[in-house]
Amino acid sequence: MILLMIASGAAGLFLGRFIRAYALIPATALIVVPAWYLGLGYGFATGVMAFVISAVVMQLLYFGSLLTYLLIENLSVIDSVQSEASPPLPETRAAF
Repeated sequence: MILLMIASGAAGLFLGRFIRAYALIPATALIVVPAWYLGLGYGFATGVMAFVISAVVMQLLYFGSLLTYLLIENLSVIDSVQSEASPPLPETRAAF
């Protein structure tokens, strides 16, 4: 079950960085197969719990990765744009 969560997290990081949110639907559907095998081996509750936890981990890491990427991109754009609305402030010298 831990391996399924790690794989879901890695998939969420990858999808959040390179692919749109529409990819989460088939990726979440693909989690059903390993969760079903876990359910066959360890019981129905374990299979359902593995699916739910893995889907939540994937979606949280997807949105975390996406937000981090967008934040970095927006900060780099802000740094590269020079403000033309206000001129630079003159330097003030304080005499001590």
